[in-house]
Amino acid sequence: MSDLVKMGPLDNQELPKKSLGAIFFEKIKKWDANRVAIVDWTGEELNYGHLLQSTVKLATQMTKLGVKKGDVITILSPNSTKFILTVLAGFYVGAKVNLLNPDYTLGELKHFCEVCHPVLIFCTAKSLENVFELRNCVSVDIILYDTETVDDVENFDKLIEACTFDPGFSPTKLDPKEDVALILTSSGTTGFPKSVQLTHASLRVTMLYSGDPYFLDVNENERILSFLPFFHMFGIGITLAGILYGAKLVILEKFVPDRFLSLIQKHRITKLYAVPPILLFLVKSPLVQKYDLSSITDVLCGAATVTKETEDLVEAQLNIHCVRQIYGMTEVSGGATVIPKNLKKPGSSGQVVTGHQIKICDPESGKALGVNEVGELRIKGDGVMKGYLSKEIETEEAFDEEGFFKSGDLGYYDDEGFFFIVDRLKEIIKYKGFQVSPAELESLLIQHPAVKDAGVIGIPDEKAGELPVAFVVKQPNQDVTEEEIVCYIAENVSVQKRLSGGVRFIEEIPKSSSGKILRKKLKELL
Repeated sequence: MSDLVKMGPLDNQELPKKSLGAIFFEKIKKWDANRVAIVDWTGEELNYGHLLQSTVKLATQMTKLGVKKGDVITILSPNSTKFILTVLAGFYVGAKVNLLNPDYTLGELKHFCEVCHPVLIFCTAKSLENVFELRNCVSVDIILYDTETVDDVENFDKLIEACTFDPGFSPTKLDPKEDVALILTSSGTTGFPKSVQLTHASLRVTMLYSGDPYFLDVNENERILSFLPFFHMFGIGITLAGILYGAKLVILEKFVPDRFLSLIQKHRITKLYAVPPILLFLVKSPLVQKYDLSSITDVLCGAATVTKETEDLVEAQLNIHCVRQIYGMTEVSGGATVIPKNLKKPGSSGQVVTGHQIKICDPESGKALGVNEVGELRIKGDGVMKGYLSKEIETEEAFDEEGFFKSGDLGYYDDEGFFFIVDRLKEIIKYKGFQVSPAELESLLIQHPAVKDAGVIGIPDEKAGELPVAFVVKQPNQDVTEEEIVCYIAENVSVQKRLSGGVRFIEEIPKSSSGKILRKKLKELL
C-alpha cells in the first residue's frame, strides 16, 4: 500500500460478519428486557423486551403482507419510535429499507417510487394525500403510523396488536456483501438526487467504528438525543448504533429550540451529535442560557466543516474539552474520518475510521498527492456504497480506476494523518485565477456579533471570472450595514477573498435537512 494512501484500523471482528437483521436481533435479545432503549419527546418509553417483541411481530406481519427478501419498503415520516421499529423489522425480513424526506413534493416522491418500486409505504397522516396519489403509478400497500383509522390503509398499532410473538423467529439469511440494507438519498449536486444503495456489510462497518472507544464510543452509559432526521445517514446511523450498544436514546421528532434544550436538561444528555447550524444556535441563541446543559461531555459534528473559531465558542459555552468533527457522506455509509475521543485538533475532521482508506488526488490528473497538498478526497473500503440505484453510468463515473470513490470534496492531511476539509470542489469560487473558499468566508462572517447566519457564493463577472457575494442574516435587534460587513471581511482576508460582489441581507439561509447550505437556492435569489 502506497504511503500516499491513509489507512484506518483494520476490521476488529467485534461484530459478526452477518446481516444487520441477525446482528441487531442477537444484540437486542442480549440486553436486559427491562432496560430502557428509547424515550420519545412525549415521555413514552420502550424497553429492550418490548423492542424485541414489536420488531418480531412487525417482521411477521410484513411477511404476511407479502414482503420478500430484496423487496423495497419505503418510510416517509419524521423521527419516531415507529420509524426505528420499521427499519429493524425491514432488516429482519431482508427488505431494502428506503428512507425518504417526508417534506418531498409529489413530483419528487414519484421520481423515487419509479426508481425504487416499493411494495409497502409507511407514513404519517401528513404524507397520506401524496401517497394516495402515488398509487396511480405504483401498486403499493400503505401503513399509517398515526392512531386514526383510514379506509384502505393498514394501521401500524393495530397491525402489531393483531400478531402474536413467535419465540422461534429468526431473521432471513442473506449475503451481507451483496444484499442492500438501506436505500438513502444523496444530496445530489446535479439534477435529481440519487438513490444510494448501502449493503449490510457497509453498514456493519459504520456500527464497528460507532462502538469503538477510540472513535465514536457509543456505549451503555451514554444518553443520546436523536433529533437529526432519520431519513439522513447521520441521523439513522447514530440512532441504530445507540440501540446496538445499549445507549439510552431520546427521540425528538424534529429540531424545535426550546424542546431540544429542555430534553437535554431533563434526560441529562451526555453525547450530542450535531450539524453546524446547531452549533451556531448553541453559541448565538439567548435561549441557551435558560437551560442546564452541563451533562454534555462529548459533541460530534458532521455534514459540513466547522472552523477552529466555532469549535472554541462551543467548547467555552458547554465547558467541554473538544468539539469532535466527523467527515463523511451517504455514499460511504456515514463517516470516513473522525476526531478520536478526547483528542483536540482544531479545524480537523480527524483520522480515517475502521475499514476505510483515503487518498488525496489532483482533481485534473488523478495523481495522488502528499502531506499538506490540497486535492480531492477519494475513499475506498467496506463502507463504500454498492452504487446508485438504476444509474450505472453515474455509478461508474463516481469511482476512479483504482476503485476509490470520488468525494467531490477538497482537503489535505497533515504529517500526523489528520484530515482537513477545505470546501466542495464544485463550490470553490474562481476569482482572477485564485481559489476562494465560501466556507472560509462564512466562518468569518458568523464571528461578527451582528451576524446570525451567512452563506457565500460566486457570481459571474466578465473581468474576474467570479466575485464572492455574501448573504447575511442579522441577529435580532442588531443593525449592521453592507459597508461594515465588507470592511470587516477586508480586514481579515487577502485582497482576492474580499466580498467584491457585495452583501445581500435576507431572513434565512436556505439549508438542506442535514444542515448544508443550498447554494443553488442562493443563486436563484440573485
